Amino acid sequence: MKKLLMSAVTSVILIASVNAETCDAVATVNTSIEGLNTTVTNQQALVSKLSDDIGLMADRIGTMADKIVATEILLSDTLIVLTGNADLGSSSSSSTGVLTKPLDGSTASKSTAPTIELTTGSAKYLLYASTEPTFGDTTSISLYIESSNSLSTSWNQLVNFAGSNTSIYIAVKSIDANNKISSLSNGVKLTLQ
Repeated sequence: MKKLLMSAVTSVILIASVNAETCDAVATVNTSIEGLNTTVTNQQALVSKLSDDIGLMADRIGTMADKIVATEILLSDTLIVLTGNADLGSSSSSSTGVLTKPLDGSTASKSTAPTIELTTGSAKYLLYASTEPTFGDTTSISLYIESSNSLSTSWNQLVNFAGSNTSIYIAVKSIDANNKISSLSNGVKLTLQ
């Protein structure tokens, strides 16, 4: 009986030992699976963030491309004006003129061009129009103006450029008697009606 009892106790200890090792192994596997699940979740979040970052970079590249195109258009407009007029052979700067008419904050008609006067007294100038006061590359156009008749003819183009905006900013680069082009004048905000 002693041997049988001893054998039974040994069997119980052996089974308990095997169960303990099995429980440890199962716990290790569970811990490994939970760790793997956490890693996969973190990787999904990282891939999602990278995808968002790539989308933002693509948007920024698109914006830069638009600015480059607008700059090329602005430069080509100026180049066309300069090459189309033999009198404008010299493009070195003269002194900056001040735009005295129209006054800042004036109202301008969409159908009739305002009177534009400069302190330089020049009738020839490059008229810059913009939908923002900084005259940014993507929000500005330039027009070559030789006289008040030329301004009247070009005014519709400026109004079309303004589109649905109720106001527009203008500035000029005057062209003096020696065909020198000044720096950009002060900007004037016009309310379009």
